[in-house]
Amino acid sequence: MSLISLIKPGAAQATKSCEFLAFVADRDSEGAVRRYVLDHMLPHAHVAVGDIDAAIEFLKSAERSPSRLLVDITGSSMPVSDLARLAQVCEPSVKVFVLGDRNDVGLFRNLLQLGVTDYMVKPIALELLQRTLDGDTSATISSGRAGKVVSFIGTRGGVGVTTLALSIGQHLATDTHRRVAYIDVNLRGGAVHSLLGLESNNGLADALTNVHRLDPQYLERTLLSKGNRFFVLSAELDYGADFTPPPGGLAALIGVLKNSFHYVVLDVPNVQSAIAEEAISASRRVFVVGDHSVHSARHAPRLFRYIESRSGTPAASLVLNNPAPAIAAQVKTNDFMQAVGRVVQAEVPYDGRAVQTAENLGDAGRVASSSAFGAAIEQLSAELTGQPVLAQSGWLSRRLKRRSA
Repeated sequence: MSLISLIKPGAAQATKSCEFLAFVADRDSEGAVRRYVLDHMLPHAHVAVGDIDAAIEFLKSAERSPSRLLVDITGSSMPVSDLARLAQVCEPSVKVFVLGDRNDVGLFRNLLQLGVTDYMVKPIALELLQRTLDGDTSATISSGRAGKVVSFIGTRGGVGVTTLALSIGQHLATDTHRRVAYIDVNLRGGAVHSLLGLESNNGLADALTNVHRLDPQYLERTLLSKGNRFFVLSAELDYGADFTPPPGGLAALIGVLKNSFHYVVLDVPNVQSAIAEEAISASRRVFVVGDHSVHSARHAPRLFRYIESRSGTPAASLVLNNPAPAIAAQVKTNDFMQAVGRVVQAEVPYDGRAVQTAENLGDAGRVASSSAFGAAIEQLSAELTGQPVLAQSGWLSRRLKRRSA
């Protein structure tokens, strides 16, 4: 594909990924940016007339975010809010430059606090673009807003941790356009491969062995993809194989992933290993998944004490899952909360048909949103992304009951 076709106005679908992306509000600015692209002979660039909304729509359909992004806030009544929306679909490592028509020191400071690399005031000339775009780009729009690390751990085996973690991860990737890295911390092989229909490449073990080589390019070759925005890192080491992860290896790996992904989702099998401890300590949020059993009710408080004693002091939430149909002898939700001393963040209803169908098709993370299980996943994902969450006691509760009937 030629350079001219990539920068042709209106060619929003001409490429699914690019290194430099620009949406500007007027033809004069567009001409200046085109001259910059041609002068630098950028091989992967897209320049078009449009606002931040146009940039957001483009990024939603792109396979990767660009390394540099130029957007125009001319005419925006709430530029900081608009850029915050843009940040939600940009990978954390993107360098964002902003163009506008207001020479406002207060606005400039607000943009820098948000993480914008630089702000240019119109009219722009080629020299200004070169000086700004080719200068120091160490800041990113996600400064202080690096990818979030979220862990899922069960009170016991069989409570559906992997199914929940996969479903939330893929919902974030597909329905909210976030870029997600999923790590199965079970080095001997968790359920993620069969649930997604993937063959393990032992990528997690390789990455931990080569901690000194960790960089985005190395990880791109190591991660397994399930769609354009969902990537898996796992291992299936033989039982009895001698492998000891280096101390701090997983923490270093997560640190690199946070710069390229909106979310790093960790599926933690238990807390009886050093690597699991690193996973919990590196997390910003931990979901403790239990079921309506006496064992879960007794074990959950110990897990919460352990999680909240980690150096990173992650926020811990309780999720009650129903992996099997309800029985009369099970612990009631109110009794469970009283025993654990915690409020249930969300209760996921039993929806065996939808979950089993997705698992057997090798796409466990894509349970239909029209199912009761899918509705609960939407609620948990909305809470993670800061979107409005519907209370289960109202409309959502009735919706879930109808779907599970």
